[in-house]
Amino acid sequence: MQRTLKFVKYLPLCGWQPVVHTVSNPFWPLRDPTLLAELPPSVHVYRTPTFEFERLVRRTDGLLWRAQGNGDRNQARTPSPPTRGLLTGVLKALGEGVMRHVLVPDPQIAWVPGAFLRSVHLIRKERPALLYTSAPPNSCQLLGLLLKRAFGLPWVADFRDPWTQGIRHKKAYAQSAVRRRLEETFERAVIRHADHIVVTTDKTREQFVSKYSWTPREKYSVITNGFDPADFAAANSERAESLLDPADFNVTCTGNIEAMFDALPFLGALKALLDEDEEIAARLRVNLVGAKRGKYDAYIRDNGLERNVRYLGYVPHQTSLRYLVESDVLFLCQIPVLESAGTKLPGKLFEYLYLRKPILGLTLPGPTTEILSRSGLGVTVDPSDQAGIKKTLRDLYAQWRDGQGPPAVDEAFVDVFDRSQQSRRLAGLFDGVAGGRSEGTR
Repeated sequence: MQRTLKFVKYLPLCGWQPVVHTVSNPFWPLRDPTLLAELPPSVHVYRTPTFEFERLVRRTDGLLWRAQGNGDRNQARTPSPPTRGLLTGVLKALGEGVMRHVLVPDPQIAWVPGAFLRSVHLIRKERPALLYTSAPPNSCQLLGLLLKRAFGLPWVADFRDPWTQGIRHKKAYAQSAVRRRLEETFERAVIRHADHIVVTTDKTREQFVSKYSWTPREKYSVITNGFDPADFAAANSERAESLLDPADFNVTCTGNIEAMFDALPFLGALKALLDEDEEIAARLRVNLVGAKRGKYDAYIRDNGLERNVRYLGYVPHQTSLRYLVESDVLFLCQIPVLESAGTKLPGKLFEYLYLRKPILGLTLPGPTTEILSRSGLGVTVDPSDQAGIKKTLRDLYAQWRDGQGPPAVDEAFVDVFDRSQQSRRLAGLFDGVAGGRSEGTR
């Protein structure tokens, strides 16, 4: 969302006027309406409704829970009659089967038919010079493919994450060979018919080039995610009383911790460090801003970490930036497998870079470690290396306690990730792909 929002914000300054077509009723529990203020008044935004199957699944799940004789989900489950339990199992299996075998490549495929018809009208009305789609959801790429075939407009397809090479997709393919074949076919068609492909890392580009060797390397461009200095100016202007105690050593992670990431080695290292050093135990605070409670609550409680590890819940973007501004070390973690750490860059990384503060990255070697190393800001540790994590936390605390200044930063390298610069790069790609077409919205 941040990536597309910033492109829409800065492209008008680069000679291109965006026209946005999105969904009017998405199923997503977290929203930050304050970000709408960043849209330039000149940008037309059209919204088309969809049927969100995931919303139906959530409601059905709630009905089944109550049908089993349960009330509040936090209360203990009461036994249900065998027939009711059987019905529940059948319905859940049916829902899982639909999600796995019918809603391909993702549940948002239900938006595509209505969105295609609306897009036909919008193209005739707005007369765009170029189409741009961004995924996930990968259904958006299929919409772009349909519109490309219908109108022949130049088309740039943006992949924020890998598609068929992604870790979650591979897990789904293990359960459904049909799904794998369908998505492979869809991806191949998108790569073939798009005029240009944009990806967020060099590793992802290499995957596409290797998999689709019949496409020239020049068809792919890398535009990473980035930071917007204006966001931090706004966050600083809104500061009132501190969100964090400046007397504490604050280590902060913004965004949810991936369900497939195992945080127990980190928590174990933290406990061992606190048990060894009373001074650190009194002053170190790990702030999880936006992380969901639940998975590690019992471990934190049973090991006496509740004072040192704090869940701060979901907050608006500007508030999350204030937490970063007031922190001493910024903390991120990636799933320690090739499909994640080896190819993807976490979006929070770039906001961390902007602040020029020490960054603790729990990740395997890959693009994240390369950027952290080149910037001069990062210390990376294998997510399973409990001893290494403990030592790094101790070292970072000592640097803070002793008042050491910020790390030596490669400023020119960090500035590359400015959203306005990235938008200029995208506008340059648009100029080349559109081939000098002067008609339409540019």
